[in-house]
Amino acid sequence: MHDGSLLTAERTSSTAPVPVPVVAAGRTPRPVAVAVLAGAGLTVVAAVLAAMRMLPAGSRAGTWRYRYVGWFSWEMLLPFAGGVAAVLALLWLTHRLGTRRERLTVGMWLAAAVPLQLVVRAADEVSLGAIVASDRANSFYSPSLRFGAYEYLTRFADIVHTLPQHARSNMPGKTLLYHLLGVVSTNPAVLGIAITAVSSLGALLVYLLVREVLGDRRVALYALILCLLVPGRLYFLPILNAVSPVPILLALWLFTRYLRAAHWGWAVALGGSLYLVFFFEPLPLVMGLTFAALAALALYRRQLDGFGLLRLVSLTLAAFAAAYLGMRLLFGYDLFVNLAAVLADATDFNERAHRPYDVWVVRNLGDFALCAGFVAVAVLGYATWDAVRRGVLRPIAALTLSGLAVLAFLDLVGINRGETTRLWIFLAVFLMIPVAWVCARSPRVWPFAVVAAAMMLQVATTTPMIAFIRP
Repeated sequence: MHDGSLLTAERTSSTAPVPVPVVAAGRTPRPVAVAVLAGAGLTVVAAVLAAMRMLPAGSRAGTWRYRYVGWFSWEMLLPFAGGVAAVLALLWLTHRLGTRRERLTVGMWLAAAVPLQLVVRAADEVSLGAIVASDRANSFYSPSLRFGAYEYLTRFADIVHTLPQHARSNMPGKTLLYHLLGVVSTNPAVLGIAITAVSSLGALLVYLLVREVLGDRRVALYALILCLLVPGRLYFLPILNAVSPVPILLALWLFTRYLRAAHWGWAVALGGSLYLVFFFEPLPLVMGLTFAALAALALYRRQLDGFGLLRLVSLTLAAFAAAYLGMRLLFGYDLFVNLAAVLADATDFNERAHRPYDVWVVRNLGDFALCAGFVAVAVLGYATWDAVRRGVLRPIAALTLSGLAVLAFLDLVGINRGETTRLWIFLAVFLMIPVAWVCARSPRVWPFAVVAAAMMLQVATTTPMIAFIRP
């Protein structure tokens, strides 16, 4: 892995970019400590409210709520204790390995990713296999058994009306993922673990993205770990919303690779990955605001010129068009016709379900906090203030502010109304980057450990109490 970082050269410099590590003073900066401890306090309050069955999840006025299904018991904290012990042990091993064994460190965390996530959410009485096999909770598995992959894609327009609700109102990529995983096994329990592993690839992509944009190993590793612990991901595993961050993060990483090297191969791969985003879950495409922010920063810092941008756009569109036409010719599948039908169904559903805009434009923000984690939202608030205070023409500011712009846009446009905790997962994963950056501003590990522990506490106390998923 290289030591450089994207967008770190001065605007007037023509030399190659150099690493710009996060500045760490001798002690934890006071604003960082305040943000972390305030977020931890909010998490404890949320945990107590959940134990009293008073933490809101959804909106009664908005005609969608996740109901409480259990009563608090101290045994629910055992996964929290196990998760904290595992993270602290892995952090100790990370320190022992040192900075020169970066690949080994990353490999260690990735190897621990699935077991760690299963431990943290162990208090949920519903098994991964039961969720995968349930048409009520997850309607993509059963169509993968009824239809072969070729038949499903070539006859999609004909059979879509016979599918269960979620498969009918989504793009075919989610069902085809089950076809792909079915090469290994069709056992629901095995598939649940496989989906957890595929979802964890988003953490690796966040790590690679941070290494490209910020060039800081510590921030990248912290971001990887936090992505594995995002409460919304763990609530909804193995629902495929937990996989939705992967295609858009792949596209964003390929985009930053082109900004660094300007090789045509990265632009072509970007076009193909954007088709995959449409094909699997189009909602994360609003992350285009982050693409635009990074491109604008690259232009300002003269890491990219107008011709390079035009070349990038042209090659990306050409690759996307080739993927679109190839799917039309080989399988008769029209992406845009399918997309229009999905968008129309989503709009119509909000009207039929009587979910008012004015309620959800407020309630969505609460659901985002529940998804990202209350401690993460508190730390993100400090990251935002710091981005504005220090100047927006910095890579971390571009990532933070563009992510918040995506949050504001999706909230105001009013497409997501109800069940939005799971719909925010892709953005919550991305916004772990500024949270990790704030934690890494301290030379001490305790701010990060507190944030990670608070996220695990939220998951351990709410997952068995609230019916986020029930077969």
